[in-house]
Amino acid sequence: MEGGFEAFTPSELFNYFTEPNLLVQWWPREAEVDAKVGGHYRFSWPDQGWHLSGEYTVFAPGEALSFTWNWDHERGVREPMQVSLTIEPTAPGAKLIVEQKSWDDSPEAQNDRQAVIEGWIHFGMRLAGLKSGEAS
Repeated sequence: MEGGFEAFTPSELFNYFTEPNLLVQWWPREAEVDAKVGGHYRFSWPDQGWHLSGEYTVFAPGEALSFTWNWDHERGVREPMQVSLTIEPTAPGAKLIVEQKSWDDSPEAQNDRQAVIEGWIHFGMRLAGLKSGEAS
């Protein structure tokens, strides 16, 4: 999945994924971040009792960010997924490419995959809206 963020520089866009005070403006309600390769993050949505956590595997400010992805409320036990964000400069702004890996072919996994795609679209629009005055 990819999208344009014309109002963001690549560095700004990266910061909105790695700085707790910026993250909570568009994605989790609470965020803890150890911003480095091998550092951990924990995002929380207290009203739902949801927590997303993982470890940063790539941390290249303004260029790329990769991390493991593990919800503590999901059914069953599975290996954490891998998410990779690539940020490319454009004129104007930046382009974000999101890859989330480790989906099997089961109907349940495909439903989960579709929900994740819809989530990235929804929250990507919230992020883009921060600079256009449309975030809610």
